[in-house]
Amino acid sequence: MLLQLKVVNYALIEDLTLNFNPGLNILSGETGAGKSILIGAINLLLGERAAVEQIRQGQDTAYVEGMISCETAVKNQISDILKDAGISDGEELIIAREVFRTGRSVARVNGRAVPVSFLKDIGTYLVDLHGQHQHQSLLHADQHLELLDSFGGDDITAVRERVSELYDKWQAQKKELSLLGANSAERERNIDIAAFQLKEIREADLKPKEDSELAQREKILANAEKIFTLTARAYADIYAGEEGSPVEALIDRLNRSSKILAEAANIDQSLQPLLDMLETASAQLDEASHELRDYQSKLEFEPNELAVIQDRLNQINSLKRKYGGTVEEALAFADKLEAEIERLQNSEALAEQIEKEIAEQEKRLESESSNLSSLRLEAARRLEKLLEECLEELALPNARFQVQFVDKSSYSPKGMDKVEFLFSANRGEDARPLVKIISGGEVSRVMLAIKTILARQDLVPTLIFDEVDSGVGGATVQKVAEKLVQLADHHQVMCVTHSAQIASMADCHFRLYKETEGDRTLTRAAYLKETEIREELARMLDGASIDQVSLKHVDNLLERAHRFKEKTAT
Repeated sequence: MLLQLKVVNYALIEDLTLNFNPGLNILSGETGAGKSILIGAINLLLGERAAVEQIRQGQDTAYVEGMISCETAVKNQISDILKDAGISDGEELIIAREVFRTGRSVARVNGRAVPVSFLKDIGTYLVDLHGQHQHQSLLHADQHLELLDSFGGDDITAVRERVSELYDKWQAQKKELSLLGANSAERERNIDIAAFQLKEIREADLKPKEDSELAQREKILANAEKIFTLTARAYADIYAGEEGSPVEALIDRLNRSSKILAEAANIDQSLQPLLDMLETASAQLDEASHELRDYQSKLEFEPNELAVIQDRLNQINSLKRKYGGTVEEALAFADKLEAEIERLQNSEALAEQIEKEIAEQEKRLESESSNLSSLRLEAARRLEKLLEECLEELALPNARFQVQFVDKSSYSPKGMDKVEFLFSANRGEDARPLVKIISGGEVSRVMLAIKTILARQDLVPTLIFDEVDSGVGGATVQKVAEKLVQLADHHQVMCVTHSAQIASMADCHFRLYKETEGDRTLTRAAYLKETEIREELARMLDGASIDQVSLKHVDNLLERAHRFKEKTAT
């Protein structure tokens, strides 16, 4: 439920914090006091469009924050959504929205920035707002089947679960058959394709790491002349010397240096380690020159070898592109092809068995789906009757509510039905889709009736009614008040009202009022205590004049409210 609402620099509100209670929370006040401003602020938390005009004059930003406690049922519904967004799902959610003068809007959930659309995604499970605004689950036709099934109770739930299980198994069997091939001709085609691919790989006689070895050999062959020239120069520098050049070979100069140093070492024995190093270097140079000579002698090139290697590399690379990124992956793919061919060759009998199972499963699915449709039709007729009776009590005596069924002619985890709620407020008018009802007051009363009937099944914890009493009076208002109390047994209910009858039922009552501070007008709110509640109810009954007569009337209202709430509690 909504525990706390904080609003800063939004319209006429400078800085306002309201702490709400379970049960029925009433918001009252003079026309224009700011009740609709609070509803607008809540709408921002539910992902509705923000407007620059909502920012308090002279300020750069407006800020709205709501603290919401999440019961287990709600947590189960939104935990995956929060997890996907990287948000921890604790006992409480802090939802915030900041609107900037530039037109930009920032949304956060538990401190993490989220798209505004995310607020709508989770808001659907947290708050249902009914009245002149559009955040109403009743106005989304895709929710009507869920509402009907909730009304149907355990019988529909049990059959729907069986339908879902049958559908999942049916789909799995169809997928298994599709992997075998839809029919014998398709399976033969799949075998031919797999056999062709296997033959192409096996005939290539691929060997692990062959491509890297050939690539290295190709590089050597492509640069053979350069390699020969460089190794010849290196050999000449080390051992042979350059013909016609006065410069001696490196090994000759090193040997001469060793002889010179040997004479010095005979005099100073400390030079012996240096002499040893030169003699070691001389031996290594000698060995290197011999290996260079051997390398050159082995440099033999077949005239067509480079072309042969390049052709082989092209073949290998082509197979790698088709069957994997490496030779090893192509070989592994060939192994899979062999297994697939064997499976397909033995699949005829398996396919026949699966086709038989699919037919049997479809019969069971059709039977259970038909059973589900029958239960839904029965529930729909009961719902229509109860709603029309309830709507008559809410000053809609000629209202007609209808659950329209559309046969989708296809199976789904929810059965074969698609339903939409139709409504007509006046005699002689055709029932039309509920989503096309224009009157906010009618929508509120229809939703109040539905919510009252479905209260125990409805998982949305907070219901907000914006002037649900609009256009009704007398005994009808009393019925509205009583139904709000019934709803408040199972939900947190917030109601914006001008009716003293409704307000008298409050478990928590706030009065919104305007106050002038300097040259600015501010919207403020007061949590009303017992005496203040009597005065506010008297104002709602008789306007500015509060006398003993009006207070006596208020006491009668409060006593009647107390008796009804006691009766409802029992």
